[in-house]
Amino acid sequence: MTCAASAGRRALEEGRRLFRQGRHPEAREILQRALEPASEWPSGSEAGEMLFLRGMCHLQEGAEADGVEDLEAAAGQGWLEARFQLAQYYAGKGRRGDLRRRAISHLQQVLAADAADPSLVAGRDRVCFALGGLYAEGDEPGDVDRGIAAYRQGLSVNPLSAVGHNSLGQLLMRFEPLGALGELKVALQLDPDLRAACGNLARLLVERIPPRELAAEYARIVEEFEERAPHVLARLSQELVELGREQAYRGLYTKGHQLKNLIGVVGSRLRRLARKVPADDGAAEELRQIEQEHGRLYEEWVGYLSAMTPDRVVTGLVDPARVARRVVEALGADTQVALGMRVQEGVPRIEADERLLREAVTNLCLNAIQAVSGEASPGEVSVGVGFDVDGVFIEVEDSGPGIPADVIDHVFDPGFTTRSQGNGYGLAIAQRIAQAHHGDLRVKSRVGRGTVFRLDLPVNYDAESRVGGEIS
Repeated sequence: MTCAASAGRRALEEGRRLFRQGRHPEAREILQRALEPASEWPSGSEAGEMLFLRGMCHLQEGAEADGVEDLEAAAGQGWLEARFQLAQYYAGKGRRGDLRRRAISHLQQVLAADAADPSLVAGRDRVCFALGGLYAEGDEPGDVDRGIAAYRQGLSVNPLSAVGHNSLGQLLMRFEPLGALGELKVALQLDPDLRAACGNLARLLVERIPPRELAAEYARIVEEFEERAPHVLARLSQELVELGREQAYRGLYTKGHQLKNLIGVVGSRLRRLARKVPADDGAAEELRQIEQEHGRLYEEWVGYLSAMTPDRVVTGLVDPARVARRVVEALGADTQVALGMRVQEGVPRIEADERLLREAVTNLCLNAIQAVSGEASPGEVSVGVGFDVDGVFIEVEDSGPGIPADVIDHVFDPGFTTRSQGNGYGLAIAQRIAQAHHGDLRVKSRVGRGTVFRLDLPVNYDAESRVGGEIS
């Protein structure tokens, strides 16, 4: 072994170690130096891995163009995980047109390669599920059949994947209700707490099962799930309530959006009229006050609509610690409140909509800052990121006065607030974002001791089998 090769392999091992620890700038610098010399090393798979790791470091640091260039080069060297990550990147940027075609092409090339290739960290089942998700969203002839085939191929690799059975069931809901029912039940047998499967089953029962057959279907659930039936039925009941709320919100949102447009038109005409009235006219001040009240009404209504229905979720692989850190850095520059940050080592990345996740964490932090800002001496706010068997969590804790017991059940109601400042929509929006990711937002508080809001998110979002993967 040449000296260059020996030094290069040491650099690769160190780059791996630093990358796994989340020390991306340090890993990138080491890999950069190792890749610079023009020599016989690295080559082949080692070059592919180094380019892959450097590309992932670039992406983590926000240098997307450099990251994609390195990943494409790594893919050209045969590094399959680079293809999987590129598919995820392209799908996250756009699920139509050329970007979608690129994502599908990379996934197909992964599946065409040797199944035992060690350069693929993500399991082949997840590659299949990702491909199925892209086909499921397509509108070209044959996309549905290709999606079903991809999901079934993934389940042949991993038949115990609750995520896979749920994804297949969700796609079959459109065309084969009975087949969908079977897949969703299998998903819940494997994981009774899989909220996505429970939500899909609730939707299927409401939309595709005749009311006269519901009693018999509930009886079958009791028989099939045996001792776990009460737990499954309780979760199913919660999802049915949420589905009813969602349908009510959808109707209100449609009419509310029309009303918002009308309010906007009135405001525009009001401003034009105000400009025509001379400043010394007695009506000018009255018009100015009406215009201000109208502006507050418009903002209030826009906030209400946002709390009802979050934007469409478009997921990619997201580092929750980085999202939380950027929120803390942005808010810390504009407040006198002490903002702390703690991150558990080894927090996995999650499939999420980064923009919406950032909005949810921002709303939670702003709420905490407001809770401690009214004190004679501003209190403290701490943001924690960690994970457990159920997924990733982000906690926002404040040292404020706490929330009284007779109020805490209403903090997520749209428009509810106990403060003179604030519109009461931030927490409601954060909750809707959590639910859109099949997660949960909870609160614990003690009067005089402070409050903790905890945002729980699954690692695999799985609303529509989005692309994603883990890097070891």
